[in-house]
Amino acid sequence: MVDEMPPTKLNKHEQRTKETRELLLQAAEKVFVRDGYEKADLAEIAEIAGRTKGAIYGQFKSKEDVFLALIEATALRRRVTMRDLLEDSRSTEENIRILRKFLLSLAKDEVWSLLILEFKLYAIRHPEARERLLDIYKRMRPQDEETEYIAHLGKPPRGKQSFTRTKAVHASFAVLYALQFEKTFDPHLFQLADVERISATVFDTLFGIK
Repeated sequence: MVDEMPPTKLNKHEQRTKETRELLLQAAEKVFVRDGYEKADLAEIAEIAGRTKGAIYGQFKSKEDVFLALIEATALRRRVTMRDLLEDSRSTEENIRILRKFLLSLAKDEVWSLLILEFKLYAIRHPEARERLLDIYKRMRPQDEETEYIAHLGKPPRGKQSFTRTKAVHASFAVLYALQFEKTFDPHLFQLADVERISATVFDTLFGIK
C-alpha cells in the first residue's frame, strides 16, 4: 500500500547480475521448501540455477542472506501486486474488498507459508537472525502503519471486539498461513475450499464485514 520508486534502466552487467540473482533465488526457493533451511545446500542451489557456487558468494554472504533475500523479494513482489490492484480503487470499501480478494488468491500458494514458517522457527532459535528478519519487516512497512492502513481501509469499527487495522491485516494473513500449513500436514482435514472459507470468515470478522 506504499508507492514504489520507478525502476531504473540497467546496463548489460547489471542486467546479468540481476538475472543471476533471480535464478539463484528461484532455485533457493525449491531447495528450501524441499529440504528445510538447515539442510539446504548452497552448492545444489547454484547447480539448479545453472551457476557456480562462487556466483552465490558474489551475491550473498551466507545461506541466511539467501533466505532473507528470498523472503524480501517475495514480499516486495506481493506489495507491487497489491499496489497495482488498488490503483483504480476509489473508496475504502472497495479497498477492503480488494484486500480480501488478494488474501484469498494466496490460498493456493502454499510455498510462501512453508518458507516463512521454516525461517521463523530458525529465527526464534537464533536471535541475530530474528533481528535481521524483523529489520526487513520494519523497512518494508510504513513508519506509522496504522495511519497508512486507515487511509486505505478506513477506521476500524467501534466496540470491545474491534481490532486496529494493523492487527486485522497481519492476523488475516497469519491465519491463512497457518491453515495452509495444516492443509499440507493433513490434507484430509483441511482442503483448499476450507482454507478459503475459514480465511474469508476470519477476515470478515476482523474487518467488521456483515
